Amino acid sequence: MQDSIIDKIEGKIKDWFKKNSKFLIVILLYLLYQSNFIISLISSLGINVYSIPRTPRIFLFAFTDLIYIVILILMFKKEIVKGLKDLKENFLNRAILSLNCWVVGCVIMTVSSIIIGLILGQNVSQNESLVRESIEVAPLYMLFTCSIIAPIFEEMVFRRSLYGLVKVKWLFIVLSGVLFGLLHVLGSYNSILDFLYIIPYGAMGSCFAYLLIKTKNITLPIIVHMLHNTILVLVQIIGR
Repeated sequence: MQDSIIDKIEGKIKDWFKKNSKFLIVILLYLLYQSNFIISLISSLGINVYSIPRTPRIFLFAFTDLIYIVILILMFKKEIVKGLKDLKENFLNRAILSLNCWVVGCVIMTVSSIIIGLILGQNVSQNESLVRESIEVAPLYMLFTCSIIAPIFEEMVFRRSLYGLVKVKWLFIVLSGVLFGLLHVLGSYNSILDFLYIIPYGAMGSCFAYLLIKTKNITLPIIVHMLHNTILVLVQIIGR
């Protein structure tokens, strides 16, 4: 009897991993990306990446970023193509929905950021400060990373894969926002109060999650995310 129960549990666990292996691979790829796995691999071959002149080094980083994106696109090729067809057939509807979600996300993001800034006595989050510093150093690379790499990777992880793992819609929207916000705080916080910035970042993440739920089209939040980041980076580049 006990062996039968154990076998059933093992069977369910195996079925779950088999069913969700694609999403788990995406999360693994993201962890490798965040840890600069390919760059570390190159360094392990005895190549000092950081001694390479600045311009070719930037191209190397951009190339390694593209490797991950190509893998993701190949993994979700059918969904992306289907999403583009859906966007073409329902363009006006999708555009209005996207604009509404984006405006709501921007309003919550802006208002909460101002309030948090007043509480902490700073103008922007530490993450935003680091991004602005990076834009000063390598504007074109940051435009490429923020406008293409980050939107595709983050939407595949925090929206598509998470939605595949979490079937309850309201829970998915909440988790998607919280985890997305946490991503933008964890690597740059100075104090526990900096975690308040999960709210503005998470608000936009939840809006992207809502878009996915309403349309079942991962391509749409990717495009909106791309446009959002592109606007923000261009404003910083132009205003330097």
